[in-house]
Amino acid sequence: MIDRSTYLELLRELARGDSEGYRRRCDELDAQGWGELALVLGAAFYLAVRKRLAMSSDQASIIRYVAHARVEMLGTGFDLDPKVAESLIRIATTDDISEVEDLDSDLAIEAEMLLLWSLLRSLPESELSRFLAEVDTLSQQWTTEQTPLPPH
Repeated sequence: MIDRSTYLELLRELARGDSEGYRRRCDELDAQGWGELALVLGAAFYLAVRKRLAMSSDQASIIRYVAHARVEMLGTGFDLDPKVAESLIRIATTDDISEVEDLDSDLAIEAEMLLLWSLLRSLPESELSRFLAEVDTLSQQWTTEQTPLPPH
């Protein structure tokens, strides 16, 4: 089993808005490598969207959620490409990966990180810990099954 704890802690720091911890973790990953980030990020995004937005996966609801997330980011120095964000959410809620090829992978990763911040930041610590354990389990399952990654 691969140790993904560094990636999971990066997500915890992202969700908590711990910019200092996040930067330290990024430095740590710069030294050891970012190899599993796409897998862990994909699993986290997939689970978070499924848990928080699955009931409202129609296009209008997705547009409203992305607009709300962008408003939350005002004053942070970050912005979210609405078309990329909407496509990623649609892919995660429908499992229709036909749009993946049209997405720039760097923009997709950035959008997933920003959306994860929005989706996870209100979780109590105990729920966040459970969520990250589920992400680790799904990441392991995808590795074992050699299942293609969703959104990337």
